[in-house]
Amino acid sequence: MTPGPELQAALDAAYDVFARYPRPGALEASPHRDPARILADLSSAPLRDLPGEKIRYYAAVAISTVGDDRAYRHFLPRILDIAVDGGCEGAGVEPESLAGKIAHAGFEGWPKRERMAVLELFDAASRQAIEEPLDQATPEPWLIGLAELGGSASPLLGAWLTAGSINAALHLVEAVRSQAFRRSGHDDPAKSHPEARAVRLWLRSPPVLARLETLLLEVPQDETWRVEAALIESAMAD
Repeated sequence: MTPGPELQAALDAAYDVFARYPRPGALEASPHRDPARILADLSSAPLRDLPGEKIRYYAAVAISTVGDDRAYRHFLPRILDIAVDGGCEGAGVEPESLAGKIAHAGFEGWPKRERMAVLELFDAASRQAIEEPLDQATPEPWLIGLAELGGSASPLLGAWLTAGSINAALHLVEAVRSQAFRRSGHDDPAKSHPEARAVRLWLRSPPVLARLETLLLEVPQDETWRVEAALIESAMAD
């Protein structure tokens, strides 16, 4: 999605906060990972201009097998930027998996300014995504990512439930369908942060399902199939 003013301000703040971490001169990794090649890709352009294809592999393997948390924090603003854009797929740039990577990098021990910069970006991305068209953004991964990092998603969930736009309504429908899929055995929510589990429980709560019932009369006729599918899939997954 194209960042609006609030989200762009959060991105700019992240670049500013993490600017204290210099580009690494080397990356620790097994020779089989070819860390010199990875670093060459990461050094091929200024950070804000680094193409997604040059950073995607590093974003997926950082911390776990390549480099340390200080190197990761240098590149993190660009990774967050690419995650917002949504034009580059990969385990390290999808919001929910990105949150897991950040947590694995010792997020709880980072300085408060760094933690707040990340949480505020996830919050801003969630708020904007709720109102974007379905083909432009998906709020659920941003909300769960925010919760996985220990941020409170409750204010956003309340606003989402009462939002009057069709975009927000359809995103809620698709989020319920996504959670029904997870509950069918394709995910293990027990491994999630308690805040993230709370978001998932909220998506199957009576108020949300009641809202879906009302949406049958509110969404365009050619979209009612989504609402019907969400209600059926949610019931089958329980």
